[in-house]
Amino acid sequence: MERTDYERQAQEFLGKFGLTIKAAFKGDRCPPWEGKGGCIHGDRYRVTIRTNSASEWRTKSISFDFWNSMADMQADKRPTAYDILACVASEGNSPTDPDEVAEEFGGDMPPSQAIALARFARRLQDFFSEEEFEALSEIN
Repeated sequence: MERTDYERQAQEFLGKFGLTIKAAFKGDRCPPWEGKGGCIHGDRYRVTIRTNSASEWRTKSISFDFWNSMADMQADKRPTAYDILACVASEGNSPTDPDEVAEEFGGDMPPSQAIALARFARRLQDFFSEEEFEALSEIN
């Protein structure tokens, strides 16, 4: 499948569920998982996903930091809806228990990182419905 097909599917997903994505360039720091010292990473963005669904009694949103790839940074390319949704789909299916996160992602993970990953997975699971996660898995 060509990248444009993935982008089309990402846009269809957003339209179907009444979601919008905004990615504001920040680029001012290394990812927290890089540790201290010269890190290598892509640009940092502050991403907000918002729902304006008519079925919702109010608007809700979720915001988080997103680091684009090094290759995209070097090509001066912003993250696409597909890039962000692919990350969300993966992270949202992660365990919400820090011990399970450490076990799944490697035993040498610092506890603070496992806790942060578990909390982020829970935030995503609270924001997206089961139907939305199922649809997300179909565009990955």
